[in-house]
Amino acid sequence: MFAFEISDNAYSDIGTLTFTKDDILTLEKYISVNKKGFFEIDKKQAKADGVNNSLLNGQEDYLKHINSLIKTGELTANESLEIESNNTLALRSGHWWSCGGGMNTSVSYHWWGYSRYACDCETQRMSADFNSCASVGSGITLVAAYFGAVPAIPPGLSSAYFWLLSSRLDANNHGRGVYVEMTWLLVFNITPQ
Repeated sequence: MFAFEISDNAYSDIGTLTFTKDDILTLEKYISVNKKGFFEIDKKQAKADGVNNSLLNGQEDYLKHINSLIKTGELTANESLEIESNNTLALRSGHWWSCGGGMNTSVSYHWWGYSRYACDCETQRMSADFNSCASVGSGITLVAAYFGAVPAIPPGLSSAYFWLLSSRLDANNHGRGVYVEMTWLLVFNITPQ
């Protein structure tokens, strides 16, 4: 898993901190879906339990993004925090029969971020694309193309991040494809299929 240092205030009051996916997952007990089908976070209880305010604010911003997609009808959330896409257009889903490895899936949304499977060919394409990013702007555009819209650009992000993402995709591919989990803070975990 990869976590990067945060260096400015793009997510409200985030200071110089390092968050991992495990840090984000600890917030699950404070997150719920209300009767109208929108995500809520119990910041009051989380603060009382000593959860970092910066982490809470970032999670709250991401949930606002997810709620905006629920409001437009693109997503639906249930009480178990599962999110279903109502979009009939799949993002590069299916299997490329001429390609080795597992299948491609469209993006799955989660309260903590995104996930998807990519076959060998799709993984190679993603790796090459991220490796060629010369700027953060082009990298964010690629993240959006492969995983969906990013509600805000995490501070401290550099082109080195996209090179690292590319190298982890390549290292875990093994000709079979990968499973990618990406949090709202763009912390990623990549495992072979």
